[in-house]
Amino acid sequence: MPHALRPSLRRFPPSTCLLAVACPSLSAQAPLVGDAYRLAAEAYRLQKAGDSGGALRATEAALARAPGNPQLLALKRDLLFATGQLEAAEAVNRTLMARRPEEPGLHLFLAYLRQRQGRLEEALQEARGVEALPSVPEADRRQARLLEADLLQALHRPAEALATLEALGGERSLEVESRRAFLLLAAGRPDPARQTFEAALALQPDPAGRRILLLGLRDAARSSNHPEEELKALQDLHAQDPASRQIALDLAYALLARHRDQEALAVFSGVLDAQSPTGAWLDAGYAAQRLGRNREAATYFSRGLDARRAAGLRDPRLEYGLRREIESLERQWGLVSGTAYRQGGLVPGISSQQRILQEGLEAYWQPPALAREGRMVQVFAQVFETLYSGSPGAAGGPTLQGVIGVRAKPFATQNLVFAAQKLVRLGTFALDDWMFRGAYSLDEGTDLRPWQDDWPWWSLYTEGASFARSGRYLHQLEIRAGHAWRLPAAGGRNLLAPHLVLAGDYDSRLDPRYAGGVGAGATLRHWFREDAHHAPASWIELTLQGRAQLTSASRGGGIFLTLTCWF
Repeated sequence: MPHALRPSLRRFPPSTCLLAVACPSLSAQAPLVGDAYRLAAEAYRLQKAGDSGGALRATEAALARAPGNPQLLALKRDLLFATGQLEAAEAVNRTLMARRPEEPGLHLFLAYLRQRQGRLEEALQEARGVEALPSVPEADRRQARLLEADLLQALHRPAEALATLEALGGERSLEVESRRAFLLLAAGRPDPARQTFEAALALQPDPAGRRILLLGLRDAARSSNHPEEELKALQDLHAQDPASRQIALDLAYALLARHRDQEALAVFSGVLDAQSPTGAWLDAGYAAQRLGRNREAATYFSRGLDARRAAGLRDPRLEYGLRREIESLERQWGLVSGTAYRQGGLVPGISSQQRILQEGLEAYWQPPALAREGRMVQVFAQVFETLYSGSPGAAGGPTLQGVIGVRAKPFATQNLVFAAQKLVRLGTFALDDWMFRGAYSLDEGTDLRPWQDDWPWWSLYTEGASFARSGRYLHQLEIRAGHAWRLPAAGGRNLLAPHLVLAGDYDSRLDPRYAGGVGAGATLRHWFREDAHHAPASWIELTLQGRAQLTSASRGGGIFLTLTCWF
């Protein structure tokens, strides 16, 4: 049972018990007068003000003028106890016991003293001995049983403690109900404990007691699988003590467990500071990310990174993952340029059977409101042309093709992208049509791994495209598998990945329609634009492949060279 709900000398001063039974004998003594009375009054005033040291000095001065006065001795004993002078307090108590050996309050004090010293078995025997004394007032008998129950619980004997409380005849006071609730919880009976905690709370404890009972109710509700009651207890605790970081964090995590991200984030935002656990910053970031509050999520992740570094925590893989997440969350636009030389192409308006060299540029914008937890929508514009084409293909300005479109990634965990785009004729041989595309990709190891020198590397990309006016349908597939090495130059931001490649395409306008090739190649990629909170935002990549054709279509084999810059 938490200490705040146990009977203690602070809540139940032994002198109160003593004076309650000692008054008849005290009345036979000469009353305190003069300096003794004045000093005693000053001692009580200082004790009430919380100045135990000053009260002790005033009491000793009063005893010098009224030696042996039992009321002053009881006060001195209590003040010695309050200032941690336990042996001296016991000595004064034994002086009083020598005068009144059957005084229950003195035996109770000794039991409390043994409890304070951690001598629990001795304290238990002393508390049980109170009931054997003759003429024990009911108030002292009750106090002894409450103390006995506390000691039995501290000794991990909850069943005996519950039996001791039952000896109080079914009393349903706050002191009894609070103890019974914690004992039931300790005995592994969370359901009756939960009900008893609620009964104790209905008795209107003080704020400190209410807090302890709510904590117990939270634990009992959790153990008895009553999640809503657990959450209600945490909400009440937070309302009572909004400045408590631990209570607020417990509440935030309880809300997260119930998928109430918005409420959890509101609690996180009100409590997170430089002293908060590093994980709390990250969990707040994930909640904000799920809510589509990307910039807020990036801020939480950045603070979490700072907190981890300040705490001396080092996990390069986790840190890089967070930096990559921050970069992705804050990205709203991009530029992509590409130059490709290949045996044939799948670009509208270009003969797919010829060797060609093409160049293109794309600019895109990603509306923040539509980027949420891995889902996104992008608006883009492209322009590309053929720089060289084998005879009789066209090249230069007449092949200039414009594109305006929108694409969407509707699933958080699947890299499936749909696009609708208008082909704008800028050159004589360009197309004026609508194209609808669907693409899917998987990859592993294509991003930088600063924590590793080398790792397996593979990718799969497939895309289909249909033209609205001409009815033409295109499809392509490329699978790469190899191993990546991180090169030491440029701060370890270069990657070399030799690989095998299997590729193919389908074009409903060509004969033969199917083409395929298999071969080997190498990819060299360099990353740049990074800082302490952002993974590299840009890269430039050169890929060279040699493929042998698998079908009669010559476009499936030959040399394939691409240079791509993602900014």
